Amino acid sequence: MIVKPSTESKLLQALFYVYAFLIMSWIPRFPEIKANLGLNIGQFGTLISTSAFGGVVSLFLTGHLVHKYGVKRVILTNIWIMGAAYFFIVRTESSGIFLICNIAIGFSTSAYHICINAQGFDAMARVKDLTVARLHGMWSLGTLLTAIFSGFILNYISISWHVGGLAVVATVVLTSIVQRLNPVLIKPNKNEEEHLPLKTLFTAFRIDWLVSGGFLSAVFIEFATGDWSAIFAKERIGVSPGLAALPYVVFMIAIITGRLNSGKLAKRFHVQRMIRFLAIFGGGGFLVFLAITVHIPAEYKAIALVTTCIAFAFAGIGSSVITPSFFAAANQRSPLPSAVVIGQLGVINVFSAYVIRAVVAWTAQFTGSLAIALTIPALMLIAASYFARAVKAD
Repeated sequence: MIVKPSTESKLLQALFYVYAFLIMSWIPRFPEIKANLGLNIGQFGTLISTSAFGGVVSLFLTGHLVHKYGVKRVILTNIWIMGAAYFFIVRTESSGIFLICNIAIGFSTSAYHICINAQGFDAMARVKDLTVARLHGMWSLGTLLTAIFSGFILNYISISWHVGGLAVVATVVLTSIVQRLNPVLIKPNKNEEEHLPLKTLFTAFRIDWLVSGGFLSAVFIEFATGDWSAIFAKERIGVSPGLAALPYVVFMIAIITGRLNSGKLAKRFHVQRMIRFLAIFGGGGFLVFLAITVHIPAEYKAIALVTTCIAFAFAGIGSSVITPSFFAAANQRSPLPSAVVIGQLGVINVFSAYVIRAVVAWTAQFTGSLAIALTIPALMLIAASYFARAVKAD
């Protein structure tokens, strides 16, 4: 069966979109999950960060497995692990069971992430106008729509039916897309001389400090928004659970707008200057409007929600183009296969993000202010401007 380039492009974008729609579906319901588990902010933040343990193991192994066995076997295995983990994690009130499922989610989502990005880099040689920013833009679109959908239904449908049902549907849909793409998926490497021994994953492991630092600085605001925006709106401002998802929705609209217009921006502005400007603009704007929000009297909830949304809009615009730019730079600057490069970048990112997530969570717990804790990702976004020299214009 022949897969046309236009069809391949659409199916690849669908892999990013459906993946995001599933894995981000439970984020607007984090306040509900936190309450079900009976945890405080520090405990919940630490527990939710344990997905990093599964992620690190996966990121070390998956590039090697893709190189040896091809994309199809690796991605299908992890699609089903991911679906099962999401199905069960929203049905438990036990922190122990949540921990096991969360680690499985970290492992499988990281493996899936490596597979689809490696396949994306491979497809760019065949598909005209397919870019990292476009693929990541489809991921952002999935996160946006699932946030809107979750916000509408959370008062009417239980989380077990919402996320659990979506896990089943997404697993079936993703499996069918992979089967359709089978003729163009990266095949196992048959040349024994080019196989990467498992020990090579460790001996060849190196840290590109400029790329890794820039990527982490830019992407962490996305993690922090997913983890804390709904909780901040619900517990700090006092809005309803449905409205609490609004800052995250605004954030994702800003990211999608930036990523889908990245090609136009790249033609008009030098990429390094663009990264420096967006980092300072986004992080600075977020800090300004976050400060305004915390000084608004409690009875003016609507105004506080508006300023919160503006803050996250600045953050979204700021990080939108920067993250895929560093992601592409990592692949350009390394001689290793793309799946291995993505895995190595991911190891550094996941481990670092785990530590910083815990710092953010316990900063909020000890200071009693989530707003103070959120200055950490904002300052990191501003710091991304320092690493811009790692990215070169095409």
